Amino acid sequence: MTYLIMLSLGVFSVAWWAWLPGFGISSGLFILLLTVSVYFRLKGLIWLVSLSAGMLWGIFSGHQLLSKSLPDKYSGEEFLISGHIVSLVDSNSVRSRFSFAPESIQALSDPDQQPIPGKLLLSWYAAEALHPGQRWTLVVRLRRPRGFVNPGTFDYQSWLLQQGYMATGYVRSSEPVRQLPNSRFLTAGNIASLPAQLRARIQQSIEQSELSPRGRAVLLALSIGDKRQLANWWQDLARLGIVHLLVISGLHIGLVALFGAAFGKGLARLVILIRSACNALGFRSPSLELHWLAPVCGVLAAAAYSLLAGFSLPTQRALIAVAVVVTAKLCFRRIQPFVCLVWALALIALLQPLAALSAGFWLSFTAVAVLITWFSPWQSSDSWWPKKRTVSAQLALLVIMSVPLVLFMGRLSWLAPLVNLIAVPWVSLVTVPSVLLGCLVLPVSNKLAEAIWTLSDWSVELLWTFLHLLPSDQGFLVSPVGASSLVLLAALLAGLCLMLPRQFSERWLGVLPLALLLVFNARPKVGLRVTVLDVGQGLAVVVETDQQSLLYDSGAQFSPAFSVGSGIVAPFLWQRGWSAINTTVISHEDGDHSGGFASLQQVLPSVRLITGPGVDYPEALLQGQNVEICRAGIQWRWGEVLFEILSPAVAADSLESGPNIGSAYLRGNNSSCVLRIRWRDIQVLLPGDIESGAENELLDSGWLDSAQVDLLIAPHHGSKTSSTARFVQQLRPKHVIFSAGYQHQFGHPHPSVVKRYNAVDSRIWNTAEQGAITFEWLSTRELFNEASKELDKEPSITTARGQEQRWWR
Repeated sequence: MTYLIMLSLGVFSVAWWAWLPGFGISSGLFILLLTVSVYFRLKGLIWLVSLSAGMLWGIFSGHQLLSKSLPDKYSGEEFLISGHIVSLVDSNSVRSRFSFAPESIQALSDPDQQPIPGKLLLSWYAAEALHPGQRWTLVVRLRRPRGFVNPGTFDYQSWLLQQGYMATGYVRSSEPVRQLPNSRFLTAGNIASLPAQLRARIQQSIEQSELSPRGRAVLLALSIGDKRQLANWWQDLARLGIVHLLVISGLHIGLVALFGAAFGKGLARLVILIRSACNALGFRSPSLELHWLAPVCGVLAAAAYSLLAGFSLPTQRALIAVAVVVTAKLCFRRIQPFVCLVWALALIALLQPLAALSAGFWLSFTAVAVLITWFSPWQSSDSWWPKKRTVSAQLALLVIMSVPLVLFMGRLSWLAPLVNLIAVPWVSLVTVPSVLLGCLVLPVSNKLAEAIWTLSDWSVELLWTFLHLLPSDQGFLVSPVGASSLVLLAALLAGLCLMLPRQFSERWLGVLPLALLLVFNARPKVGLRVTVLDVGQGLAVVVETDQQSLLYDSGAQFSPAFSVGSGIVAPFLWQRGWSAINTTVISHEDGDHSGGFASLQQVLPSVRLITGPGVDYPEALLQGQNVEICRAGIQWRWGEVLFEILSPAVAADSLESGPNIGSAYLRGNNSSCVLRIRWRDIQVLLPGDIESGAENELLDSGWLDSAQVDLLIAPHHGSKTSSTARFVQQLRPKHVIFSAGYQHQFGHPHPSVVKRYNAVDSRIWNTAEQGAITFEWLSTRELFNEASKELDKEPSITTARGQEQRWWR
């Protein structure tokens, strides 16, 4: 088993390498190592050989992946493609999004070039009705897979690569499109779209059934893996720790495998009874070996459910684990659960080399390993042993799973053990079977399927009746010192020690390091920490001191399913150890600055809210929270850090007229809330989207002194209407950050603006190229003399793409 573990580690390690070595030289080195090991009979090198073999497979898989991705020279180009829609279509009022399997692909700029066709993720704006299985000829603009890079947040690019997408893009609506007739023969595209067509039929039937909105959302998630309608309840599911129960996960695949095995076992007994009856009546029947029927039915049921769920990566991993167990059964081998786990790990490494980049991979394997360890030994003389272990297993999961949950999610649910004791058996034995039974009878009778789904709906509502008894404002736990490696290591040590047998009375000492860290080790001493998050064409800046945090702008709401506020800002702050935001400043009303606040307010509320005069959030969102209107002269202090609002200079009588009056300085870019931050001799300026007019007024107002600005967030993302020569010359910023989208249509920053900053020797930073950018000034250095004072002004600068360089980015 050790060799399989080393093989798996070798494969998975390649995913984190900064660059990918050539396969030829890697193969040569591996053959040399293997030859030396065999020739000299060095048994101690077998582990190293296994590790190297895994690395070689990871390198080979990496080169295969890169060869199937869209070449850099074609990124942003237009293509003529023909093929099938092979997924459910995610449609809203703006666009439709779907997976597309091209049969042919041709670059319009160079018709002789035909890149290797691979799966595409396409968006179609103002599209007509789309359905899985349709064939289309489309003109699309494609880009290589790419995503935002921020510490502690979801990595969209790695997800795209794991899903097998060669490119993303959108349909050019201005170009003629044509729907093609479906082929009468079973082509690869037809076969690939069959599961999606079945899922679409189930989706339509559930949506047309008379069910509660919540029940319908859960049924869609448990039957076909469609989680989109759960968005309204997702926060509650995460708070209660039952997300894994109400979406298709490894637990459900294993459960369906057990149902399938039970069916196969019953079928085998029925065959035996029929054979016995035939023999009793004098009919001779052949002897049949049916020991294989139960495990084969189990794996077939699991495979069918995985296809129904879209064959997502988590279901693939669960199916591999089921296949390992079934293979052992068919070979008449009694293997330990841990051995099954290791074999599943090795097979997943070979089939999904990038799986280790997924949080779900670590969470699922950690949970299974904890349960295997917790229930060992598998036999006990104590008749109450299974019940005791079952109840206490939830607590063991909470303790050990706290490490990966804080690492990947930034928070964990302390209510999970209590809720799962009730929810796991209820959902597993009532909700899931009834949902799948309805899917099975759907081809026979729509009415019967709807009647069964009504039972599923009832089970969901009954579960929610219990959940409503729990406090609605409790459940989440955020590490008060952030997700530092020291804290995570101490938490892992504590969890492992607590899982030791009772006779080890000293096991409680393992909790001591974690307790000391949480009690005495506050967040690292920081004088001032400024992070400009990578949010594309928009802005979100997090400012941190030792004890408090401020958010300047919240980015955009890109779609109903993804917002910068809940998708980037909140996970980043959780990972930093913040359970609330002390102050949020929304500079002005543009969607790329204010759109993410609504979703952020739901998951990470702000104690204090300051907005530009043109921002007008609905009362339902604010929930009675007092809103301060941004105007010049407002200031406050957090320890040594002074915050000053320099613009807009809004008169009191103008404010009473409300934000909808026509003055350009009460709405629009020039109404942006300009915030200056001072710590000792450090100056940071956040000017929002102000343009030349507001820049000149700010310079004339006298608010800006002659001291050089240490860090400037470029006004209006580097637009040519901002960063005038006078503004740049007076500020002379040491560092300037452009928060802009990668290859965005606006083309920010404008070359003339970059030239102006270069002329005053400013160091240029760009989130589109470097990801999130963090400037940190430490407060531990005492200013005893001028030399130390100059050292203190030098920030520690980190970039997310610099820290997380990967060969696949």
